[in-house]
Amino acid sequence: MRGLKSTNCYQQALAEALYRECPKAVLAAIAVSALTQGGDFVDEADQRLVTEWDVLHGNGIVPQPVPGKWRSKINHERGL
Repeated sequence: MRGLKSTNCYQQALAEALYRECPKAVLAAIAVSALTQGGDFVDEADQRLVTEWDVLHGNGIVPQPVPGKWRSKINHERGL
């Protein structure tokens, strides 16, 4: 059901208060920076994000699958 909060082991690796207080935009900036090697490959951010999301879903880390409209961006070779 949409709107329900779910957790995962990666989220739980952070202190609960830190996760709760960290703005979503900050988490997104950190994720994009990590996925694009500090912004050197920022034009690949969408593809790298959906590819990692697909890997995490496939390994049972996150229950949410990549939405259909983004699946075409998945790099099935998974080479970042």
